[in-house]
Amino acid sequence: MENKLSNLINDNIDISKITEEFKNNKVVVIQNFLKPEFAESFYQWFTEDMPADWWEVSSCPAYGNEKPSFVRNTQDNQDLIRERYQEALDAFGSGKFAYNFYRTLENHIENCDCTECQIRQWLVDSECLDFISTVTDEKYVDSDEVFAACYMQGDFLSPHVDSPNGTLGFVLQLTKDWMPEYGGLLHFMDDERKIVERIEVPEFNSLTLFYLPKNKGKWHFVSAVSPGTPEVRLTYTGWFK
Repeated sequence: MENKLSNLINDNIDISKITEEFKNNKVVVIQNFLKPEFAESFYQWFTEDMPADWWEVSSCPAYGNEKPSFVRNTQDNQDLIRERYQEALDAFGSGKFAYNFYRTLENHIENCDCTECQIRQWLVDSECLDFISTVTDEKYVDSDEVFAACYMQGDFLSPHVDSPNGTLGFVLQLTKDWMPEYGGLLHFMDDERKIVERIEVPEFNSLTLFYLPKNKGKWHFVSAVSPGTPEVRLTYTGWFK
């Protein structure tokens, strides 16, 4: 598939500054990562243009085991979606790894040229990979699983390390008008899970990169979105390898 997206990255990014920050902290947040017109078009795709039933509600654990559940967001599935959510809450309360949020899957038709498929392709194109490699001083040649994630009221992701997925995690924030009290904050923890080392509040068009040591990963979690929150926490996320 020919990629229609190119020259997306903001020309005003101070590469030397963010490279130094990543070197020192192994995590960096790049503000205004994309040129504004692209960030707005991606936001519009996932909030307005993409059919609502392209979202899958993903929860874990489910079906009485540790495997994740994917339930398509249709009207007929709402009872099942609520049931899976309760299972995830019960697991969280028992100290198990658990989550519940809406996400996309790589299940489009062959040669689909929708906005998300174009984003997927751009993530493995030279513009993106060369930028990531420069910032991290590591050679990244491909992405691992990538997807849009939408957290609504009550959605959460409990502590985990991401170690099997790659050596660099990324979160492109497409969240607008977010306040810290809404929850949905990305927390980085120490190896013992006793101390929160860093908290990131969603900010539109920011890119968070974080290093995942091989066979070890990095403990992190997304706090639950508070009841009554008027917005949704929308990201495009995944891993580079």
